[in-house]
Amino acid sequence: MMITLITLLFIGNIFRFLFGILWAILVIYTLIDLLKSNKPTNTKLLWLILILIAPILGSIIYFVLGKTNRI
Repeated sequence: MMITLITLLFIGNIFRFLFGILWAILVIYTLIDLLKSNKPTNTKLLWLILILIAPILGSIIYFVLGKTNRI
């Protein structure tokens, strides 16, 4: 059975769509968690800038380092 180019493109579009949905959920969840935290305003602003400039990397860094009170 031969997989056609159209089938591969369709599967690729589905993966791209699912990745976009997961990306949006991650960023929204991170922003909500950040805004609900009891960090000082200047710290929240710095995290917000990082998350908006580099959404995926910024979100991951926030969950690794920002959830603790070290920063």
